[in-house]
Amino acid sequence: MKFFADRMLGKLARKLRLLGFDTFYESDVDENRILYLSRDRILLTRDKKLYERARKLGIEAFYLKSDKWRSQLRAIAKIYPLVSEAKPFTRCSICNVELVKAEDEEVAGRVPEYVYKTVDEFRKCPKCGRIYWKGTHVELILEDLRKLVGL
Repeated sequence: MKFFADRMLGKLARKLRLLGFDTFYESDVDENRILYLSRDRILLTRDKKLYERARKLGIEAFYLKSDKWRSQLRAIAKIYPLVSEAKPFTRCSICNVELVKAEDEEVAGRVPEYVYKTVDEFRKCPKCGRIYWKGTHVELILEDLRKLVGL
């Protein structure tokens, strides 16, 4: 399942990426480009006219009524199998690129010293270089997402 979150859905795009879903998002893409890029994705939008136009072109689209990311995520989970297909923390929440294993020497000096000494595995984004690890924040995020979509 691949998504295209339109320009009004930045927070939602980030949450879908945290769940491991390939979610394209750019804030300054015009409508024609959105439709072109959505042809092999599920278009998520709050724009009723864009939704209707996409459907007429045969593009799978989902219209979101709420402007709150939590409600949006719940609405998507009712229609699409987010729970069964989720692969949490496998994509960069910023770049949407799949994360790769990072060696200790790659992260030395780039993460807090305590984290470097206590965490066994690090992952990195091959595009932006952002470093990820499973800390207490991961469990808090997962718990929040579990409540929302039943993960």
